[in-house]
Amino acid sequence: MTAVSAELVIYVQRLESMRAFYVACLGLAAVEEDETTATLRSEGLTVHLVKVPAAVAASIELSAETPLKAAFEVTGIETLRGLIAELGGRLDPPERGHSFGGYSRLDAVDPEGNVIQLLEAS
Repeated sequence: MTAVSAELVIYVQRLESMRAFYVACLGLAAVEEDETTATLRSEGLTVHLVKVPAAVAASIELSAETPLKAAFEVTGIETLRGLIAELGGRLDPPERGHSFGGYSRLDAVDPEGNVIQLLEAS
């Protein structure tokens, strides 16, 4: 079996707050950063945050019905409930998570409206 690693690019308006959100919620390490990009990494995952001009960001439509949702395995999923709001994100729906496939799952929205899912082995 081949080991899998993944890279994700997220276009952002507020680089600093988005970096703080993904570092705190996912336990990623900030490994490289300049005025327009931040690279965050853990074993098997690299997230590139790329700052875009406000005019470009305004033309992007985000929705919970997007056909793609990034899901991240974490530990301490219940602890993250409060931290997500402190960092400018929100839970969606706020009152509950759900379970399937051997994982507890929690849907969240990052500070700029990207829908993500946090999962923890049940």
